[in-house]
Amino acid sequence: MTAFKAAIKLMRPTQWIKNGFVLMPLIFSGRLSHPEDVVKVIGLFFAFCFASSTTYIFNDYMDMEQDKVHPLKKMRPLASGAISVSGALTMIIITLAAMIASAFVVNATANTYVILVTYLLLHVAYSSKLKDIVILDLLAIALGFLLRVLGGAAIIGVTVSSWLILCTFSLAIFLALGKRRHEVVILCDDAMCHRPVLKSYNVVLLDQLLQVVTTSTFIFYCLYSVYGAGSHAEKMLFTIPLVTYGVFRYMYLIYLKEDGGSPTVLLLTDPPLLACAIVWMVACIAIIYF
Repeated sequence: MTAFKAAIKLMRPTQWIKNGFVLMPLIFSGRLSHPEDVVKVIGLFFAFCFASSTTYIFNDYMDMEQDKVHPLKKMRPLASGAISVSGALTMIIITLAAMIASAFVVNATANTYVILVTYLLLHVAYSSKLKDIVILDLLAIALGFLLRVLGGAAIIGVTVSSWLILCTFSLAIFLALGKRRHEVVILCDDAMCHRPVLKSYNVVLLDQLLQVVTTSTFIFYCLYSVYGAGSHAEKMLFTIPLVTYGVFRYMYLIYLKEDGGSPTVLLLTDPPLLACAIVWMVACIAIIYF
């Protein structure tokens, strides 16, 4: 692996799709037709991409020794030795500078910078300690998604529906639980060696928690469609079957295919799930704007 390829892999650009959550306030507030707002949100999207790359590099540095004995993570650039520790620290400086530049170019508001810094501090805390504390590790991951949504709202000065916030938070916990379940199943008795917090989880507990958040995610989205979508409420109801299919499909992949280790990879590699997400987004845009 060349140094350039290793550096790109260390930044994990495949995970940048998660930063698409910053687009939600733009789309659902009806501001997608405002070019200046679109430019601002795109700039923030890249700011979050560089911010998330910074946190991934820091996390890989903290987990380097554990990753060396993991069946899959041992191929990560730091664990495999493709990138040195000094090289990783240099990359952190570069990605932080790129984050600031991306936000500065689009004249990000003070609140937006506060959210970006909070996002970084949250993930530093997660990589340093929170990832080893049962339940708090899940809440930290969910809060990261929520900060993306709040950042997208702050940069264009709109208010996000409380139901949409709850739906985002619940969905993020749902994805985090699916990831934890996959780790417990695939690593079996060695789970604790790879991620200490896994000693506090088992399949039964995770299955019960998944049932709770699956229900809450569905209910919150239904409530958003009825009460949070404003004048589009009657038509947004027609997107509920798409959300239902998407959630059920993801659960099918978790339980029968024993997948879910990476929600991003799962979304991009499972054609039915990807098609459902695309159709849902197109339907929402069509309802709100046309």
